[in-house]
Amino acid sequence: MSPSTRVHRFDNGVRLATISMPHMASVAMGIWAGGGSRHETPREHGMAHFVEHLLFKGTAERSAEEISRHIESLGASIDGFTVEDHTAYQVKGPAEKFDRLFEVLTDLYRNPVFDPTEIDSEKQVIREEIAMVRDQPSQYLDDLISEAAWGSDHPLGRSITGTEESLERFRRAEVEDFHSRVYRGRHTVVSIAGKIDHDTVAAAVAERLGDLPRGAALACEPAGPPQARHCFHEDGGQEQTHLALSFRNVHRHDPSRYAHKLLNVVLGENMSSRLFQAVREQLGLCYEVQSDLVSFADAGALQIYLALSPENLAEALRAISSILDDLRTRGVRGSELEEAKSFVIGQNRISLENTSSQMMWAGESLLYFDDWIDPEDAHRQLEKVTLDDVRAAARDAFDPDALCSAVIGPAESRSALAQWLGR
Repeated sequence: MSPSTRVHRFDNGVRLATISMPHMASVAMGIWAGGGSRHETPREHGMAHFVEHLLFKGTAERSAEEISRHIESLGASIDGFTVEDHTAYQVKGPAEKFDRLFEVLTDLYRNPVFDPTEIDSEKQVIREEIAMVRDQPSQYLDDLISEAAWGSDHPLGRSITGTEESLERFRRAEVEDFHSRVYRGRHTVVSIAGKIDHDTVAAAVAERLGDLPRGAALACEPAGPPQARHCFHEDGGQEQTHLALSFRNVHRHDPSRYAHKLLNVVLGENMSSRLFQAVREQLGLCYEVQSDLVSFADAGALQIYLALSPENLAEALRAISSILDDLRTRGVRGSELEEAKSFVIGQNRISLENTSSQMMWAGESLLYFDDWIDPEDAHRQLEKVTLDDVRAAARDAFDPDALCSAVIGPAESRSALAQWLGR
């Protein structure tokens, strides 16, 4: 039985998507605020993530313990996350408990109390989170490659968690100001998937969020032009070198994004990819190697990650160069392209068999494109991509003059990378 999706727009700007899946026993619900770390001022560095944490610390009606206890006593779970351009809050639970779960979720979203005691205690929690990231090279590398790719003075180049120094500056009035600026109708998207009725959900959204002030547009610093930047964090205690390479890529509205997606699959998104087969399977130089796409409204990046012994870095970089050069000059083989299409479409269809993925797809569609994108329409766009399209994407993507890098490891890692970059 195929899901049925409907979209409703409220007068205050709130956008709702419902995905009816009557054969399911659960419901997945999400509320997005269309503001994240790139909407912060320099003084607010880390504020979006901080506010996300504080929304779980209590409302006028519920304490932090009562929020979690209420959700879990209904057989459900709740979570939240912050990224560069939005913040999201999600609940999944039994479909028959929808009303009570949605009431808690919307109370959390719009009625936080921002108790000064909780503000102080949560600063310490995030300090521990920052320290934990620093102790995990694979996570810290994400911050370093963002800084290299976008610049330390740009919001996209700053860590989402903020720093100990930026946290110290936060006061209750500033927290309230950020929440009142971002958590407004025009920036709010609601997505509900599962055994639900559209009219019932729309009525609940109207009751709980219909009077949310519309709010003003959010300021957002545009992404700057690509530049070659490099970050190195020396850590002699590491047995491995952790490397990230970043190339500027297309934004999420670019028509060529489908070709870039398939290029990334061929390059390093799965175990059949060129990076995995050459660097890991054939040469045995590492355990982990992959590539990912990062997309924003005005820019994107294609990034390569690998972790390996320092003595293997030079050979691995030569192998990566060979792969990238071949993709730029020859493109991909017909069989590779067809396999990449089958992989992306098949994985997406499998994912959309569950309520959480349907909720995420519809919510992000509204947030990013202001409309629901039929997954099959996206699949048809992927099927249209030609070998020439992918070759053009590779020539556009792998510009050596705009390559950015980040490395965590012993000193010899830096010298190996510098020699490779010099060539």
